[in-house]
Formats: sequence, C-alpha cells, structure tokens
Amino acid sequence: MKKVIALWGCSNVGKSSTIKQVCELLLAKYPKTKKEHGIFRVDIRVVLIINGVKVGIESQGDPGSRLSESLSLFAKMGCKVIVCATRTKGQTVDAVNKLKPNYEVIWREQIATKSANWESNNLEMAKWIVKKVENIIQA
Repeated sequence: MKKVIALWGCSNVGKSSTIKQVCELLLAKYPKTKKEHGIFRVDIRVVLIINGVKVGIESQGDPGSRLSESLSLFAKMGCKVIVCATRTKGQTVDAVNKLKPNYEVIWREQIATKSANWESNNLEMAKWIVKKVENIIQA
C-alpha cells in the first residue's frame, strides 16, 4: 500500500526543518539515490528514487503553499511514499486526505519544544520518519 507520512503541527514548530533533515538523511544513507523534479530553496520538493522506489518529499506545509500541487505531482509520478508537512487542520490537512483511498496516511505530530532541545528533537523526528520510509520501501 502507498503511504503518506504527514508531519503536522502549528506554525514554527520545526516541521519544514525536520522534513529537510529527512531528505538529507536519506541521501546520506543511500548515496546512489537518483533525484527527480527537485526544487531546493528555503523549502524543498523532490522525488528520490531509492532502490527503484519513488519517495516524494515536500517541506512546504503552510496554507496557500504548493503542497496540494506537490501531492498531486507525487501521486502522478507513482511515489510509493510521500513525506510532507501540514498544519493541524484546514487546507493542508484536506490536501493530504484527498489522497485517500489510494494512500494510507500516517499522521505524526511535531510539538514545539524548548529552544535548547529544538535541533535534537527535529533530528529524532527525522530519524523516526526515515525508519518509517525504509520500512515502506522494503515492504
């Protein structure tokens, strides 16, 4: 089954930073990964091909962003896994839910933490997401 890992939370809790770390960790772990349709600016949109499996990654998850467009693109490209950011409700959550029933959605909440633990918590969340991605790829 195709899956979406949707990192949701309020604004400014580190969702985009975490998702960019997911991409970096995957590229470091799988150096032979090919990239398709990459946009690497403040936010990223990319399709990685890891061991023949397409993984779509979108770090923009704000209302009015390109999230809906990216999700449609990833689905059309046949991504088995999509990793994205969303807010807690509204337009971005609706965009993810539109992928059902073709995709199972795994929701994971990003919670604001004290600034001293910010980067550490983002990295731990990124590692959790990478592990989920790997499990889906290997299934």
